[in-house]
Amino acid sequence: MSTRGLRNTDCANEIGASDSGGIDPGPAIVVGVDGSSAAMHAAEWAATEAAARQVPLRLIHFVAPVDKPAFRPGGTRFRQARDLLETARKMVLGKVPEPDRLEVQTAVLRGHADTALLEMSESAALIVVGTSGAGFLTRVVLGSTALALVRNAHCPVAIVRRPGIATGPVLAPVIGWPAAAPILMAGMRAAALRHTELLVVRIWQGRPWAAPPGHYVAPSGVTDAQIAQCRRTHPDVEVRSVTVAGNPAEAIERFSAAAQLVVIGTADHRYGGGATAALAHELVRHCDCPVLVLPAETAVSTGHGGRSHAVSASARP
Repeated sequence: MSTRGLRNTDCANEIGASDSGGIDPGPAIVVGVDGSSAAMHAAEWAATEAAARQVPLRLIHFVAPVDKPAFRPGGTRFRQARDLLETARKMVLGKVPEPDRLEVQTAVLRGHADTALLEMSESAALIVVGTSGAGFLTRVVLGSTALALVRNAHCPVAIVRRPGIATGPVLAPVIGWPAAAPILMAGMRAAALRHTELLVVRIWQGRPWAAPPGHYVAPSGVTDAQIAQCRRTHPDVEVRSVTVAGNPAEAIERFSAAAQLVVIGTADHRYGGGATAALAHELVRHCDCPVLVLPAETAVSTGHGGRSHAVSASARP
């Protein structure tokens, strides 16, 4: 991982490691914490995810890169940030069944969140972003922060509007192949971690919801055989599929009300992912449950089935 986003840090591994004055660059689930209820919900969700995956949880707070005493390590603003992170650390440890088995790292970083999180995405297992509310305000906030990560991050990004429910399926909306492959594989793993079923939502589009009248796209090209192929890595996961017509975002929003997670991709247009990317941007704005967005490079790396190991490594939920 690039170290540019980690300069001027006052950080420590709070659990399971000594205070080394730096952040372990290994894969972890990263979540920004600013004290808001949305950020705390995101941290709670991220802690549960980190415990299930058995990877560290990294809580980050950003302070402005201002050259004033309060903003320097040891200054008033830094001390307040450390107190905030300690509160968040205690909160998330109280939410997981076995807190002694969850490594929580905290760090106060000077810099801009968007730039630093994008750099962290080069090695992170997952970046989690919290948001709250709905409507115009949420769209504005997402447009300036979370959507930038959704478009540009190198690792998956989870958008969390609320902590989520403990029951219900994982949803995997698919439109075409091979863009569907990493979505299905990530969905399988997410369902396995949650001990629940995967609901594959196949989108049937006579006319794309975002296309002008007269434009035709063939129905979903994802077959039962292709779904079964992706299931081989998690044969114990129960899989159901439904086909929806019309506006896919509206249909998936209805399903998401009773779901634990929606897994979607932003696949490259060259690999049949243009419609999937547009759908992802709608879902992160409107879905009530957490949405896990896979980066475009994940789907590109799949090719046409000849690089399955690359898919398995990069499509982890």
